[in-house]
Amino acid sequence: MESMLACAMANEQQHLQGQANAAATAGSLVLASWWEWLNEVDLMISAVDPAVVRQAEIYQLDLYPNRSAYPPEDIESSRSQTISSVQSRILLEAAQLAIVSGIRKVIWPVRIQRPESEFQVEQAIDLIGSAIDRALLASRLASLDADTDSAVDVVIETPFVDLSNDQMADLAQDLSLSIDSTWWHSARTLPFAQTRQAFWAAKLKRSSTIHEPKPQQRAHL
Repeated sequence: MESMLACAMANEQQHLQGQANAAATAGSLVLASWWEWLNEVDLMISAVDPAVVRQAEIYQLDLYPNRSAYPPEDIESSRSQTISSVQSRILLEAAQLAIVSGIRKVIWPVRIQRPESEFQVEQAIDLIGSAIDRALLASRLASLDADTDSAVDVVIETPFVDLSNDQMADLAQDLSLSIDSTWWHSARTLPFAQTRQAFWAAKLKRSSTIHEPKPQQRAHL
């Protein structure tokens, strides 16, 4: 859901920039990445890659050619790494690719409150702060490699990091997004897929009901 929303926002921003400046050529690139759940990620990637392609096509975004940012394929190497270390590596790689491509902004659609997450308020606040700090420090480190022939620097944004599940559903409803392009929609035998499908279908239905226009009542004089 987060990646799909990021693609939708990039498409809208690209459209607005094109209207403001007909000569603008800078576009958005999608880098296929996975920054969560090292366990059984090798099974999920087979569903993630086609979903990335679908979302890029729907929102008319280009895929970064022949590049992706996934955890190591070697199981032992994966187990020896924490999720935090994987996130740091992926963010730095994405920021460096952005600089080489002349792109000055990276969107990391990470979000702390997930369907399966159960955090206390204090813990959630700490995790949100850590994600923001990680994005900031990775962008600064990558920017040290910038030169006059590339982007001057790069900023990594985390627009969804503190959003609740209900807020995500409301945004998806506002932008008329469809869950058909998510990795778990057509891969329901994989871990998390069925629960994700059921969770977001219920959330979107609730959001649709809340936002449904109420019939106007006729005044009686």
